[in-house]
Amino acid sequence: MLDVLGIVVLGFVFSILSNATIDQTPRKRAFSSPTPYCPSCATKLSWKDMLPIWSYVYSRGKCAYCKAPLPVRKLIVDIMEIAWVAFYVWKFGWSYEGSMAMLYGMALIGIIFLTEEKRELSDSLLMIMGMLAVIQFLAYNPDHFPEAALSMLMGVVALAIYNLIKIFATNDSTFELTELKLGALLGLFLGMDLGVVALFFALFGGAVIGSVNMKYFYKLPSEAMPQFSELMAAAALLALLWGQDVINIYQSFVN
Repeated sequence: MLDVLGIVVLGFVFSILSNATIDQTPRKRAFSSPTPYCPSCATKLSWKDMLPIWSYVYSRGKCAYCKAPLPVRKLIVDIMEIAWVAFYVWKFGWSYEGSMAMLYGMALIGIIFLTEEKRELSDSLLMIMGMLAVIQFLAYNPDHFPEAALSMLMGVVALAIYNLIKIFATNDSTFELTELKLGALLGLFLGMDLGVVALFFALFGGAVIGSVNMKYFYKLPSEAMPQFSELMAAAALLALLWGQDVINIYQSFVN
């Protein structure tokens, strides 16, 4: 019973923080505010307007003040954050190390939707992720600095190569330096083994999504592939949950 209560409370906190971060992160000329607000009328929201899942369902997906439709993303993030905490606790239980991974996963879910909505990856969010990665590294892997440096480099190189391929394949000259920072932070937190698994998940997922978009939705190659930072964030979530299982299966075949 205490586990269920802890999952609900922590999932609710994560979902509120994630939606607030996404709403407050600017999208070009989008309105931004230091407090949660309605994206249509810019009215500041009270705690009753931010209860995960319940507030969205009770208001039928509309703002309580101007009745404008709210992004479905709010409900999806609520469900994903609660599911993330539930899956992680079910698989690994409660621990200090697990709490670091759960916090990191919360940030990754935010990054998925920030990228999907074409908002900026703010330096403040990346700084928080960097602090969590450093704490995780110093607490559990202080003697593995060369491996940590190599995994950081691997994350940067992977995202740099993707950006270069995108430039040559789609004539899109933008090079996302923020994505390189994300790659370094993912490499530091995941380490070499889980980092390789996450990279495999991202490449495989990108190939599948791109192929489906071009074959069945008739999208151009430049539009078919999701942003690689979005793929890497989703792949890192999967690697945190099942990456070690994948490594164990691979080692059983090799040995």
